[in-house]
Amino acid sequence: MEGDVKYGDAQYKWLGEALSLISKWDQTRANKFQTVTKAMIGNLQRQMCYGIVLTTIREAIASLESTLPQDAGQVFGPGAVYDFFKDLNKILGKATRTVFIVDPYMDDAIFDRYLSGNISSSIAVQLLVSEHAKVKEAAAAFSTQHNVKISIRQSKTIHDRVIFIDSKQCWVFGTSIKDAAVKNPTYLDPISADIVPKTLKIYEELWEKAEPII
Repeated sequence: MEGDVKYGDAQYKWLGEALSLISKWDQTRANKFQTVTKAMIGNLQRQMCYGIVLTTIREAIASLESTLPQDAGQVFGPGAVYDFFKDLNKILGKATRTVFIVDPYMDDAIFDRYLSGNISSSIAVQLLVSEHAKVKEAAAAFSTQHNVKISIRQSKTIHDRVIFIDSKQCWVFGTSIKDAAVKNPTYLDPISADIVPKTLKIYEELWEKAEPII
């Protein structure tokens, strides 16, 4: 790749795959990357361009890997309440900007068991529920005491249970958080990073249509 020889199919294939990777990461950087690869193909300052190409690829890989959930999905049998508690707290503890939880039957335990200790004033929390009676009062008190921005909306059309962390990671779970692994098995599974944006868009649209509570 860095010598003076004329490129063939193997080199073109390698550069094309590298450009595809960079495009998925950052389109602006991809445009610059394409300019550098054209210079390499034309044997213009190939040694310097090759160094730029490798550095950019490594940076893109590191950045893309950082958006992937580091934990594999878990299944929790009946009675494994503490295991679910630990794993969900671990997920919420990774948030730095936003937490968006969709759970039709969420109750006020979400604050004491999960948000308290994991959520700082720099993190905005959105809760989308079907029934709000058990969370509205607790949310107001929690928000006041911890100086955390909490928004709650109500929708009768939601049936799923989903958590978004910083709009980059998405986890689905089988039963409402309040009942997780109490009597029936449940699970926590990460969604592939490449479909998180589409999934988030679906729930953001549901959020926009939902009734504001606080």
